[in-house]
Amino acid sequence: MSAVLLSVLAGGVVTSATVAPAAAADCGTSQQCSANPPAGFQGTGWSLASVPRGVQRALNYWRNMGWPNWHNVGQRGEVWQVDNQAYIETGGQYFDHPNQWGVRIRDFMNEGYAGEPRNYQGSFQEYYGSVYQSNPEESGEATGNFRIVRAINTGDVFISIDHYSTFRYVGVM
Repeated sequence: MSAVLLSVLAGGVVTSATVAPAAAADCGTSQQCSANPPAGFQGTGWSLASVPRGVQRALNYWRNMGWPNWHNVGQRGEVWQVDNQAYIETGGQYFDHPNQWGVRIRDFMNEGYAGEPRNYQGSFQEYYGSVYQSNPEESGEATGNFRIVRAINTGDVFISIDHYSTFRYVGVM
């Protein structure tokens, strides 16, 4: 996979970074290594799901910003202008309710599908997976169905293109 070079303008500061794809976890002793992920999930810690093209740009911006989380973002709907005509928006804290198959992200992690079982008890942050041409809070532009969810304490990242019906595990970032 090729790395993506980004220039991000945030708060008047220009930074450049090469964003390399996340590496798959070492299978180690996990018994889940040969198993398929549970219904409603794609990818595992040893075979990551691909990032949908429509989400990649937003994912790169969030990574470059250092993943602001619900501890320091404030209310749902915090918007950042990331370059001349590009805005991204956070969704606030993600509460990890079961998806349509009754599975939660926490279950996926704790059962070892993200690599070694995590026994994760921490919080999750939701980020909208779209980049907007204007401030969506001011323009009323719909945020769509693309979501990025990140486990704050471990960095495990999940993407949903259907507003939490299914998830793709894309690694630790």
